Amino acid sequence: MKSLVIATLVLAVTSGTSFAGTPWINARQNAQSHRIYNGVASGRLTYGETQKLVQGQAHVQNLENQTKADGVVTPLERARIHTAQSVQSARIFVKKHN
Repeated sequence: MKSLVIATLVLAVTSGTSFAGTPWINARQNAQSHRIYNGVASGRLTYGETQKLVQGQAHVQNLENQTKADGVVTPLERARIHTAQSVQSARIFVKKHN
């Protein structure tokens, strides 16, 4: 009986934290960071543009950290992060192509 209770508790704890996993969000953050780095390396981004883009990336990361604080990232929170990443992606494109 004790092993059943322990197994149930372990399953409940691990399944709750698995919802907080955000591999697609993390992959997109890394891709956007590489886009910024490539813009700096190619000379398409100035220092000021780079700083603004890095601040935008930090904002998206802070948003992700806040949503993960309770251990569960809801679909609404994922959508909010996705929207913030889309805005950031557009800003990277505009800054690199001006």
